[in-house]
Amino acid sequence: MVAAGIHLAPTAEVLKEVKLFQAFTQQELAQLAQMGKSATYESFSNIVIEGELSWGLFLILEGVAGVQKSSHVNGTVYDVGQLQKGNFFGEMSLVDENPRSATVRALTNCHLFFISKESFVKFLAQSQERKLRFYETCVKTLVMRLRELNDNYVISQYQLWKQALHKPEGEAA
Repeated sequence: MVAAGIHLAPTAEVLKEVKLFQAFTQQELAQLAQMGKSATYESFSNIVIEGELSWGLFLILEGVAGVQKSSHVNGTVYDVGQLQKGNFFGEMSLVDENPRSATVRALTNCHLFFISKESFVKFLAQSQERKLRFYETCVKTLVMRLRELNDNYVISQYQLWKQALHKPEGEAA
């Protein structure tokens, strides 16, 4: 639920701190800051819900949000992370048409900045070079995330196999 409150859009300097936007110039960031909307969410309100249509990017300006993911096997909801000031979510919606991949819920009162996909696509369309810089940043971010996921997967698989192959002392073979 969006609570009443007046907040100004972030400055270009604040947007420059967002990894996804670091390839943009100061002037481009100022333009981007004018394209979005501020919103305040009360503690424990859902900001986005897994499976719903995804139409933009959120930047956390104040507060803490929790990320929850449902198991496709049994429907159990897992807390998978927390986001705080300077973090963003919804970036995948800027690139594809798929629904939200997780639920994000305000854990404290949160002040967010939202940029719609429609506005962002228009922003990118103003310059092929700008679009190229953005998608290059996306690819680098994706590669970094894949490397982290791969490292975590390999470590977890090693630990599972180590545990599975471990025989307690005194147990017959």
